Amino acid sequence: MDGILGVVLGQLGGGGLGALGGLLGTDDSQTQSVVSTAVNVITGAMAQNTSEPAGAQALDAALEKDHDGGIFEDVMGFIGNAAAGSGAGILGHVLGGSQPQVQQGIADKTGLSMEKVLPLLIMVAPLVLGALGKMKKDKAMDSEAVAATLAAERQQAEQQDDGMLGSILGLLGGAAQPEPQQQSSAGGLLGVLGGLFGKKKSN
Repeated sequence: MDGILGVVLGQLGGGGLGALGGLLGTDDSQTQSVVSTAVNVITGAMAQNTSEPAGAQALDAALEKDHDGGIFEDVMGFIGNAAAGSGAGILGHVLGGSQPQVQQGIADKTGLSMEKVLPLLIMVAPLVLGALGKMKKDKAMDSEAVAATLAAERQQAEQQDDGMLGSILGLLGGAAQPEPQQQSSAGGLLGVLGGLFGKKKSN
């Protein structure tokens, strides 16, 4: 298994999956399955958000600035304090107003309750950005390569899925917009990166 999902699962390892399973009430097999679904949904939504050059450039700059894979230096620490991290802000951007419907779709696909889907996504979203940032750094990817990687991974995930993933991603009407209160006063595209994709570290 390679790509973003492979990086996330590889960096989580047995210990990370076990910790996630403890929070979700799932065994190792179920945990890997629901994490895979969450990664594929977030990756697919990000692919949609980066289908235009401006979105791809914003994500590329955010990866360069705040999401370089450093999150994997202390995976267990992140899992234990994920609610205080950037996950909710990332979801607000990549899923936008369709987030409740997407959460319901994931609940239907995985069998998780709605109350557990949101914490799952909050934990997985920063890991996806961390994995993509690690890939960007390791392979010296530019914004076009980042967008192409996301598009290819979305296509591959949909081909391997039973159609449910495509249905979930179909709920997204277009690239989501950041909430006004999340925008930085710095102005311009780079000024809103923190609001769009959150921060690598949270104090």
